Amino acid sequence: MEAAGGGWSVIQRRKDGTMDFQRTWKEYKMGFGSLFGEHWLGNEFVFLLTSQRPYNLRVEVTDWDGQQAFSHYDRFYIGSEKQNYRLFLKSHSGTAGRQSSLVINGADFSTKDMDNDNCICKCALMLTGGWWFDACGPSNLNGMYYSHGQNMGKLNGIRWHYFKGSSYSLRATTMMIRPADF
Repeated sequence: MEAAGGGWSVIQRRKDGTMDFQRTWKEYKMGFGSLFGEHWLGNEFVFLLTSQRPYNLRVEVTDWDGQQAFSHYDRFYIGSEKQNYRLFLKSHSGTAGRQSSLVINGADFSTKDMDNDNCICKCALMLTGGWWFDACGPSNLNGMYYSHGQNMGKLNGIRWHYFKGSSYSLRATTMMIRPADF
């Protein structure tokens, strides 16, 4: 991927709703979809990559009017499966909101069949999709895909709170990583 100087590996892509992201723990562990279409690379693969050396994360989001924004995170990595693929990030910058829409440190990954969030409401079931919810949180890029005109007032949609709010479902997202020393 050529964004911000290139060298990025795409770990998640949403663009047209052709892939259902309401998946099991095992599916999120191993990955699903097509690398050129909608996909999740797989938590185990992301863990193996990010445990070898420091990585950065770039999240790109697009609304239904074509407005694009990004968030950049230094030192991105996730823990092992035994650690519930816990999310770790440092410093945030970018145009997708005044602060991070990702929980900066320590949120465990949850899916419909493996509830690891800090809420009795079972965020992965309520909001759909696997994600680092931490009490349901301000984002979920793996939520339900709603088409234009159906995307407002949807708490279970593709959300990036500090870009368009918690009930606006986005048109497209990309999560990508590259070595920090690239």
